[in-house]
Amino acid sequence: MRIELEGMGVQKDGHAPTENEDAAAPERSAVLAEDTLHVAVADGATESLFSGLWARLLAREYARGLLCEPSELLQALPGLQRRWLAEVEGRELPWYAQEKLREGAFATLLGVSLARTPARGDGVVGTWSALAVGDSCLFQVRDEQLVRSFPLELASSFGSRPFLVSTHGAQNARVVEQAREVTGEVRVGDTLLLMTDALAHWFLVEHERGGRPWLVLPGGDASASFESFVAGLRTARS
Repeated sequence: MRIELEGMGVQKDGHAPTENEDAAAPERSAVLAEDTLHVAVADGATESLFSGLWARLLAREYARGLLCEPSELLQALPGLQRRWLAEVEGRELPWYAQEKLREGAFATLLGVSLARTPARGDGVVGTWSALAVGDSCLFQVRDEQLVRSFPLELASSFGSRPFLVSTHGAQNARVVEQAREVTGEVRVGDTLLLMTDALAHWFLVEHERGGRPWLVLPGGDASASFESFVAGLRTARS
């Protein structure tokens, strides 16, 4: 199964690239020939401290193939929480940031696993399975049609307080309950788009208006044009 993998991101308006609280794994674009592949995006919550680090830990762990089911996520969280704490403990912070640090960090997680299957006459070359906690979304496009939207299907479904994965064990008691899973087939030419919430919301709004938003997304080695694209949406308050 030949896969073209592209990753694009941009920090919040007014922030430096190093302050980007979103994460993706794998982090580099590539052309792959793989029997299996695990990819993820995670969105660190702005109101929590060092949430970008937490998002990166979650996304990278999924990309290693270790968080593909809710039970695996729950089992892995204590170790990930310790790794996060080890990186942030001992930093020189003002008193108010120290208080914020004690509250922990929070992030969404969306992971997708691809697996090759024997080619069939209908063009199916593989399967995918997805795990989502929060409002980062997967969109599957086939023959210029949106054929799957997960875990949210309507722009109106986005809210201000999605369930998030936390660095505090007590906050994660409902992770398995809140996690969503779905599976699907991969055909030759399919596009799978993983997006954090702001872009995913724009995508669904445009689709519900009758548009085909996947056609206007930058592609290829296009980090600069992606930044310009997002800047245009921000200017238009989209």
